[in-house]
Amino acid sequence: MTIRDSIIAQEPAFYYFIKTFILDHDSWQTLNILSSHDHVYVLSGVIRDFLTGDYGGARDFDIVLRHGNFKDFDILRFLRKSERSKNSFGGLKIRHYNEVVDIWRMSDTWGLKKQNLGLTPESLINTVFFNFSAIVYDLNNRKFIFDERFCSFLQTLTMDVVYPETPNVPLCLVNIYHYQKRYGYRVSERMGRWIKAHYHEEYDLETVQLRHFGNILYSNEIIRNYICQVIKKVNMYKIDWDKYLSSERYRSQSEFKKHQEAVNNEEKRNAFESDFGRVAFSSALRRMHDKAQVMPLTTGDSVHTRLTHSIEVMSIAYSLGINLCRDKDFIKMYGKEQAFEYERSIPMILKTAAFVHDIGNPPFGHFGENIIQNYFSEYLKKRIVTDEQALDFIHFDGNAEGFRILTRLQYIGDLSGLNLTYATLAAYSKYPNSGDVNKAYIGTKKHGVFTSESDILEKMAEACNMKTQEGKIKRHPLSFLVEAADSISYNVMDIEDGMTMGWYSFDEMVKQLDYYLKELSTGKTTSVLAILDIDFVKNSIDENDQKRMMCDFRVSAIRYLVNLAIRNFKNNLEDIDKGIYSKELIEDGDLLSKAFQKFAQNNIFPQREIEQIELTGNSVINGLLDILLDCAFNPDKKFRNHLKSVISDTFLKVAQREDDASIKPEAYKYFSKSDVLSYDIEKLSPYSKLRTIVDLISGMTDRYAVSMYQKLSGQRLS
Repeated sequence: MTIRDSIIAQEPAFYYFIKTFILDHDSWQTLNILSSHDHVYVLSGVIRDFLTGDYGGARDFDIVLRHGNFKDFDILRFLRKSERSKNSFGGLKIRHYNEVVDIWRMSDTWGLKKQNLGLTPESLINTVFFNFSAIVYDLNNRKFIFDERFCSFLQTLTMDVVYPETPNVPLCLVNIYHYQKRYGYRVSERMGRWIKAHYHEEYDLETVQLRHFGNILYSNEIIRNYICQVIKKVNMYKIDWDKYLSSERYRSQSEFKKHQEAVNNEEKRNAFESDFGRVAFSSALRRMHDKAQVMPLTTGDSVHTRLTHSIEVMSIAYSLGINLCRDKDFIKMYGKEQAFEYERSIPMILKTAAFVHDIGNPPFGHFGENIIQNYFSEYLKKRIVTDEQALDFIHFDGNAEGFRILTRLQYIGDLSGLNLTYATLAAYSKYPNSGDVNKAYIGTKKHGVFTSESDILEKMAEACNMKTQEGKIKRHPLSFLVEAADSISYNVMDIEDGMTMGWYSFDEMVKQLDYYLKELSTGKTTSVLAILDIDFVKNSIDENDQKRMMCDFRVSAIRYLVNLAIRNFKNNLEDIDKGIYSKELIEDGDLLSKAFQKFAQNNIFPQREIEQIELTGNSVINGLLDILLDCAFNPDKKFRNHLKSVISDTFLKVAQREDDASIKPEAYKYFSKSDVLSYDIEKLSPYSKLRTIVDLISGMTDRYAVSMYQKLSGQRLS
């Protein structure tokens, strides 16, 4: 008999086990009344202990209701006879004589809400932390619902992690030790890596026990010693990098035979090094020199633009790649020769992806994104495109526009753009999602790929191992490092820009950061300079040398966050590989980046200079959209023709190619000026008209957008 068959065979016995040994008469009657009004599921330790034969008296009896109906008179009478309080799921903790029953609605289960899962028992077992909890008992149908994860536990008595995110990490750490101590359960490699990634010495595990169990079972020292022993035995997870580092391209062959032969005979670069050259010479990258990072339309050269920011992100991303490939665990895992080969690929992919990470940002940065989203939320209330196409505008995002620029809009005769390798595109793709926004997973938090590029997304996902077992698209592992490089750069450099602008002094910054760290750590006094191991007195730096102190602060902060990112990347590689890791690397278990963000929110972004220019951006982008859309959809051909004086020939060619697949690509290689002038925009689909106008505005620099709006609105003539 298999493990599965054995579990199923015990379904009738478990029903009578609950009735006879777990619940008294009142509680049993109430449970049956509930099942007549609702669907009732029993879960947690009582099932595990029954099936392992280790039952020694259940501490809690956990019940989940499909809907949560308590309106029956007999149920209310039972509740009045019992002591009750609110539990962690927003349901009831009922104490009835010697019993403790936890009961809540399925929709209130933390993991279901976090992952936006359906209200099913299968969803329940996908949200538990321990594999020995991956089973529920359907009381209505008197049967167990479980999967292979629970079978594996029952066979090996080894604890493993099912859903790694939890609102109470310290409690999970206590429980791991408790189950090992009480039952002798072993810890899996995966759980060991989870412990290594999430354990912090400052956790007060005694207080956790007191709050949860009502008394202290184990001292902090005993649990910490056990955890340290587990961590020492943990090996780095071995990811199959070859599956992710695809050098394939959307267009596999060059159309120029002589060029292809020369490349084959003379090219010394690998495919990823070639990608960097394609990006470095692109016009879209050059336009980033006049796009805002923190301060739009600044006339000075001491604060960052999108281009200088991107150069710094590129530098940090490259460092992350080098740190990873030269890590002793990495070399031990893959061997020196293979690690050296990866060192030629991974840092270069990161470098190129980071260089272009903001290439799709519209004028006025993230505020510009919001303006476009708000505009089309109103404009498309009367649908002129499909609901799927409308997402491209209602959820407009610079990442999606960047993906389009890289794959379409750098047009040289075909619809493959710069024709980068799939690995570089995948590392760039922070949100590989062409569907609706779903914040349950980090890769679908935004609409990161437009409908027009969904075919490339699909091919990229297939080429770069970006599909989960369920067939959903997951993030590429390297995209986490590109994201970390971006976050490290703006967290630190935005603060430096604010000081350069004279908005605060270095001492004021440190004082504020210390305050936010104390607030985030619930009252624990923490010094940002101590965290970064900075001692200006020891280093003999003049306290009045604010610029020098900021420089030292910047270097130390970047080093600290780079090390944090690599550590979290290594510790969570298995979950990243499986597509279930859903955090930013520098925010996972660390408060410093959160303190930086709070500082920026309160001391940088509300500055009057920024808000005034963002109001200018609002007028400019809304005004351009009004004027250009009116021309595009105007019944008068003369007005439609005026639009061609603004839209680049390249964008028009792309729109025509996308709209009319029947025209052979060769026909567009020598697409003449007269062909453009004679073309009536009315022939384009409504989607292509909207797409072309948004492409046009997104590609504008801040100053060019202002200048163009002034010209088109009649405020200036030249």
